[in-house]
Amino acid sequence: MSWPSFWMNRQLPTRLLVPLSVIVCWIAQRRLRDFKHNPPLKRTQSVVIVVGNVVVGGTGKTPFIVWLATRLHQHGLTVAVISRGYGGQAKQWPIVVTPESDPIWVGDEPVLLAKQLHPLNCAVVVSPKRNQSVEWLESHAPVDVIISDDGLQHFAMARDLEIVLVDAQRQFGNGYCLPAGPLREPLTRLNSVDYLVWNGGVPKNPVALNAFNALTINAPQYTMTLVPSGFRQVQNPSQWLSIAEFLARYATPIKAGKVHAVAGIGNPQRFFESLNQLGINATCQPFADHYAYTAHDFKAIDDEKPLLMTQKDAVKCHALAQQGQKTHWWYLDVNPQADEALMTALLARILPKTTLKES
Repeated sequence: MSWPSFWMNRQLPTRLLVPLSVIVCWIAQRRLRDFKHNPPLKRTQSVVIVVGNVVVGGTGKTPFIVWLATRLHQHGLTVAVISRGYGGQAKQWPIVVTPESDPIWVGDEPVLLAKQLHPLNCAVVVSPKRNQSVEWLESHAPVDVIISDDGLQHFAMARDLEIVLVDAQRQFGNGYCLPAGPLREPLTRLNSVDYLVWNGGVPKNPVALNAFNALTINAPQYTMTLVPSGFRQVQNPSQWLSIAEFLARYATPIKAGKVHAVAGIGNPQRFFESLNQLGINATCQPFADHYAYTAHDFKAIDDEKPLLMTQKDAVKCHALAQQGQKTHWWYLDVNPQADEALMTALLARILPKTTLKES
């Protein structure tokens, strides 16, 4: 989600909302304390890894999960992903998500994960109650590792490891809990997680710049970057252009500033800046995270000019593109790359808990 300006600094709304923020922080600390003192019963033999964040809005969890699942698979481990299925309107849960699933029923991010992880035979299971997904996997498709997409604050679910993703640009905003700031929990939560991963590289002034009190992070810190590799056609993703090929094909509209871009993700500005770094100065329109697009949203856009979006947006716009034969709608294809030292550290924790040996 896009953050209001007062979440990045201390404006009048920030000060007015601080009393509520203190209550939210207190409740979060109490819930964490109860979880530590009385953890839930482990329901599976699989190693459960929670990939979450301490702020609201996107931090890059989905591409990181793709990287993590892929690398674990390469080391001979069977992997599944569970998710809440945010926004999904299905009436019965849990649901096994396939690349052909409708995001209206199961959520956009699970469909995106299913599409990207399908070659690995990685099951993606969604339920608002994550334990239901864990139980389904235990009885139907036992795996070595279960990755929970979000769920850091879902204390009904037992876990073995916690990884927190942080957007290196926005970091922790003004350092306050909701509603005065973007934090779901106090920053001290970082000292109880196993690993911290900065999306976009370690910032020059981490944490202390934004937090109301300087904080020393005890968790090992690593980085992830999203490397653009090309563009795929929304209506037919098998149609792929390298960055150079795309820039050459659309040189005239790019030069004339006739390119449009939309993004319904947690931090739309990051996507727009990525396009700018590729030499594409687009007319940008941010939407709310998980936004459900309709044909009306694109009514004013020239069909003969390129419209660019993220792959998460493309999952929801695929049917619209096919119905309208939108051959100039493209999404940016990115490859997530994280520190290999993180995988080494994870394997040292995971392999002793499984019956498999590193290949």
